[in-house]
Amino acid sequence: MYAGKTSSVPIPNVGHVHINSKGYVYWEDDGKWDNERKRTVDGRKSIGKVDPDSKGHMFPNKEYFLIFDDTNPATGMAPELTEPPALSKTLNYGAYIALRTSAEKIGCIDALQKTFPDIWDRIFAAALHSIIAENSVAQDVSYWCFHNYCGLPAPLSSSEMSRLYEAIVKAPESIPDFIYRFKESYHQQFPESDETVVGFDSTNQNTFSENIGLAEYGHPKVREGLPDINTGLFVDENTGIPLYYEHFFGSLLDKTQAPFTLEKVEDLGFRKLFLMMDRGYFSQKTLEAADEFGFGIMCPGGLNFVKDLLKEYSEKIKDKERYYIPDEDIYGIRVSNVSACGNNYDCFVYYDSRRAEDERATIHTKLEVMKKNAYSRKRYSQKLHDIFAPWFEISPCEKDPETGRSFIVKENSRYIQKCLDRAGFFVILSNMHIDAHRMIRIARLRDSNEKAFKRIKSNFDLSKTYSHNIRTYEGKMFIAFVALIIVEAYRWYIRPELKAITSTTTATTIGELNKYQIQLKRDGSWMPMYAFTKKQRQLFSHLQLTEAKVRKEIDQLRLRV
Repeated sequence: MYAGKTSSVPIPNVGHVHINSKGYVYWEDDGKWDNERKRTVDGRKSIGKVDPDSKGHMFPNKEYFLIFDDTNPATGMAPELTEPPALSKTLNYGAYIALRTSAEKIGCIDALQKTFPDIWDRIFAAALHSIIAENSVAQDVSYWCFHNYCGLPAPLSSSEMSRLYEAIVKAPESIPDFIYRFKESYHQQFPESDETVVGFDSTNQNTFSENIGLAEYGHPKVREGLPDINTGLFVDENTGIPLYYEHFFGSLLDKTQAPFTLEKVEDLGFRKLFLMMDRGYFSQKTLEAADEFGFGIMCPGGLNFVKDLLKEYSEKIKDKERYYIPDEDIYGIRVSNVSACGNNYDCFVYYDSRRAEDERATIHTKLEVMKKNAYSRKRYSQKLHDIFAPWFEISPCEKDPETGRSFIVKENSRYIQKCLDRAGFFVILSNMHIDAHRMIRIARLRDSNEKAFKRIKSNFDLSKTYSHNIRTYEGKMFIAFVALIIVEAYRWYIRPELKAITSTTTATTIGELNKYQIQLKRDGSWMPMYAFTKKQRQLFSHLQLTEAKVRKEIDQLRLRV
């Protein structure tokens, strides 16, 4: 009974409503215990489909009218909500206590409480939803909180989530204040982090918004014809935990923004840092700004001093006795006093044989694809020539009667061979006088940044943003930053488990912990439904959480149901 069969009605605001990605609306008042299955069975029922032309309304089906028998038949109005929404009588609890403990140990909770004393618990709850629910949108928070304890006495409604985003950015200095406080707490937990190695990188998000000033047409990684917003991130390469983030205009290049970002970071008290940066940041201004810190920066292959270094050392470096670094399975050498951008630095030349094989295979694949693309054209033009240069030399000829093609394609074998010869080599420029062994170890930790961005885009579903208000966007991204701190702290503490078995991932451990449930007793208190499993006990032990300690936490809960 959808559009055309009945008028749309307001979506009920009693019980709990869940709207899936296709617009179907499900309702439930609580789960039901199944004696045969010995578990709680989801009691939700389909009650209709969202009305796309009327916000907050839906087209009801027959089940809707059976459930809401006191609905006014003339208007289809469901009873109004007089009390705040309640929680289920059975809640997932294990993931909450593990992530909260991780956040406390790392100093995130303390920084939240001091910066956002009135709303810190809601920020934390929304961050937990981002981590545990994965790829879920804010509209699902209320439904998710109904089944999962997240530190709140009742679920957050959609309107409360909207107000939360606004409240986060109400005071412009609140987010920088949190970053500063968290940095101080973090350094207390990791004293050596005061001189830590920080990976610095940025990414961009496509956005449908035309109202956010940061959204501009630039250089998106995923080209969808949409404006984008850039996000820069500093990550401790040892722990993988992010320490700073900021947004900047989508039209700006990484190397253009980098000097301004480094200036802000210095103002926040980051002094003794070693910055590890990708080749996209290479510029004279970036080097001048980074010189305030220690830095290492990957060098683009087209720079003259890089070409000179590779020409001089490409054969020498393969001397296994002198330059091989067994721990990293790579050849490396440090070259002092290399002139770059008007100053002298140390350069590190490396050759990775495995990387060389991969790069050569990539080059051959690229050539095949480009050749196929070129042969799909019919007419010669200067633009065609420019597209495929310098890999191919395309020159005009008489039209071939069989193919209809008016040009010939010839591989630029000299250029291709030069690329194949350079495969596996890379150069790092630095102002730090350290040995080649230590520098490559630092450089290879840089994938912490990539993992962090992957979590923001994939796990937190923020590869695109649909926010049309800068305050909402900033609020969402701050929650994502907090969520990233929490999940990476959790990963750091349980790292023995993640390293022990290759099939063990962050998601599988959180899923295992989330099976630890609590249920309501008749006297209003809560109790665990089951004892720890062997796997849960192992995971909790890394956080110094015993069964007795968790049980004590549960005994203190007093929640509305």
